[in-house]
Formats: sequence, structure tokens, C-alpha cells
Amino acid sequence: MAVSKINDRLSYGVTILVFGIIFLLDKIGILDKIPYGGKLMSVGAFFLIAGIIFLITQPKKILGWVFTAVGVILNADLFFGRMDNYSIYIVPLALIIVGIIMVFTSSKNKN
Repeated sequence: MAVSKINDRLSYGVTILVFGIIFLLDKIGILDKIPYGGKLMSVGAFFLIAGIIFLITQPKKILGWVFTAVGVILNADLFFGRMDNYSIYIVPLALIIVGIIMVFTSSKNKN
């Protein structure tokens, strides 16, 4: 089996394992007793956790950086304080900017 396929299986397997553990902790009520534990059951936390796992396990870090950036953006109020006034604009704009960057860099690499 190729090294990249082994790394892919490891990354996805560890990510699914961690999400399963978090989901189980939520269902049995342990997350309610942990400060900010409720934040772990959000889409932003899932992106952030997946990004960190991919950064650790993948030799090519781009997907890990993208997942981590999306996770930080989705949890911007947690990392950067109260951003209620701007939060409705931050996520869509950040996703548009990341998408544009990825589109332009992919077309440059083909030539």
C-alpha cells in the first residue's frame, strides 16, 4: 500500500475515532461538566479537531491548514472575544476567500 494511502487512512481513522469519543462523552453527559465542553459538539470544533489531526498525520499539510483555518473562523468568538456584530459576515467571506485562493493556485499548478 502506498504511503499516502496509509496516511489518509490514519488521518480519517483518527478523526472518526476522536469524533466518536466526543459524541459518546456528550451523550453520557460528561461534556456538560467540562468548561466549554458544549463547544466541542459544534461544526467549528469538528473542523478544528480534524485540522489538527491532519496537520499531525499528513505529510502534505494543506488540507490540515484549511480545516484548521475554517475551525478557527467558525469559533472566532471563542478565540477573539465577542464578535457577534461581525460573525454573520466572517464565515461566508472567509470561505469565499479560501475558495478563491484554492481555485487560483490549482490553475497555476497545472501549467
